[in-house]
Amino acid sequence: MGITSRLQPDEVTSLCNSASEPNDKPGADGLSDIDHFARFMRALEAPARDASLSQTAGAKQGEILFEKVGCATCHVATLTTAPSGTPINGGNFTIPDALGGKTFHPYGDFLLHNVGTGDGIVQSMTEHYGKRYAERTWERFSPHEFNNTANKIRTAPLWGVRLRSRLMHDGASLTFSDAIRRHRGEASQVTAAFEKLSPAEKKALLAFLESL
Repeated sequence: MGITSRLQPDEVTSLCNSASEPNDKPGADGLSDIDHFARFMRALEAPARDASLSQTAGAKQGEILFEKVGCATCHVATLTTAPSGTPINGGNFTIPDALGGKTFHPYGDFLLHNVGTGDGIVQSMTEHYGKRYAERTWERFSPHEFNNTANKIRTAPLWGVRLRSRLMHDGASLTFSDAIRRHRGEASQVTAAFEKLSPAEKKALLAFLESL
């Protein structure tokens, strides 16, 4: 959004930029807007599954098919947070006991993938890595790979997906079936595998999604 902070301190350009950096400064309580937002996000409870539907035979079969066709490659069922005491965000935050080593079920890997629906817009390398990015080196760093993010979308977690009326990153899909069929790129084989399922199997897989 172009709002600089201590974590993203560099503006892409100085043209028409009259505000001092970073834009997001600590308030009287010593916390900046990103601190307040992060605290709010950490305090949210993970969406619970539909307890009744998740126990039906259809949803249980659908969960197996979800894994079998390859949906779980990106929509990972289970993740575990970093151990307590781990510093993150360049040392700006240390994982507390309350958040460390916790197993959760987001049905997402939170990584970037090209599923054929990207908008073609890549974040400025200067803004992402800082003004001196050209002077730095990273293992496996590739400007070409960075520019490829123009067509990549971060995997949305599927927990609570049954409560959403619009699906996919652009909200253009109104049904689970349409959202699945829109997956292309890295997910082309998964979409093809879904299409090969029998009507009953597709119904079971959709029942599983409706239980999340």
